[in-house]
Amino acid sequence: MTTGASFLFALKRSSFILPDVMSKENVVFTACGFLLGLILGSMVIGPKLAQSKVAAASMSPDSQISPAPQAAGEAPPAGPGSMEGMAAVQKQIDGLKATIAREPSNVAALLQLGNMYMDVSKWPQAIDYFERALKVREQAEVRTDLAICYRNSGQMEKSLESFRRVSAAQPNDFQAAFNEAAILTEMKRFDEARPLIARLERERPGDAEVGKLKAVVGGP
Repeated sequence: MTTGASFLFALKRSSFILPDVMSKENVVFTACGFLLGLILGSMVIGPKLAQSKVAAASMSPDSQISPAPQAAGEAPPAGPGSMEGMAAVQKQIDGLKATIAREPSNVAALLQLGNMYMDVSKWPQAIDYFERALKVREQAEVRTDLAICYRNSGQMEKSLESFRRVSAAQPNDFQAAFNEAAILTEMKRFDEARPLIARLERERPGDAEVGKLKAVVGGP
């Protein structure tokens, strides 16, 4: 891991709200999201799920909650690992891809798939869908997600270019400037990062995250 990798947590993901595309399946995906990695062809477990598994493993047997007794003749609930759950996630993916096949410029469907792939660290696929969405409609939040995917797939120059496009579109946005400074720091381009960090310090004196960047790049 590179020195600047510790700053990645501060790179802001998009917070836009997608239009109501397949809302029923979206609810199912929220409940069964970790199955997506299996369906997409790999066992990729997101950090939140991994943390929850570690936490569960660290609990003593006595402290773990026992399942409630099941009434006679009652079918067990369909959990996220059930065939029903997997089928629901597959249905969502197939439905979104079918929508895109009919409407290649359907931004909502493109972003939904892009986010799904990003959530399970499938960076090339996420990049593809985000790039296609941005060709239809430029959105700073989506460009930020694309930049993070580029970074996580090792395409640092493309990541920097995307972050800079966001900064140019939002010249007064603190987070956009921070993201650009963070990626420059990770790339060890300290001379370029310092002016941005100085600006961030003026805007938010004493900010802890800006202080971490400054500690790495040095300077007055």
